[in-house]
Amino acid sequence: MILSSTDWPAPGHHCFEFRMGIEGEAAAAAARHRTTDDLIQLADMVNRLEALDANTNSGLHEDYDFHACVARASQNSFYVSAISAIRENIFGGMLLARTTSGLRTAEKLAAINEQHRAVYEAIVAGDPDRARQAMRYHLLACRKSTRHWDAPVS
Repeated sequence: MILSSTDWPAPGHHCFEFRMGIEGEAAAAAARHRTTDDLIQLADMVNRLEALDANTNSGLHEDYDFHACVARASQNSFYVSAISAIRENIFGGMLLARTTSGLRTAEKLAAINEQHRAVYEAIVAGDPDRARQAMRYHLLACRKSTRHWDAPVS
């Protein structure tokens, strides 16, 4: 299910809340269990995200692929399945998080890339607590950045 403008904000905010728990723990597990191949794939994803031109590519697929790579690096198929099961909802939230809300698009994407890099670096360092916190911070920041789509309260 893709979130439509009438579905937003409650289901989208609930999805981000769910993702903070699931993906935070997936990132922690990835820091504990990642392989050399996982680190290579994660580095490639971070580099691909940072190389995107915000004017020609929204980066939605690359962003999702980064989160899927983190889940795979956890070596836990339940995290992979959970991320896969809510893929369309994730795309809906990413689309809203990647659109402007006072910041220029390039600045917003740079902030998202910084957050992805922090997750990646914590996984490389093998630091589960830092990886968990970095992923949760990233998703919370994205959730907050979608507030500009909330309908005004009457």
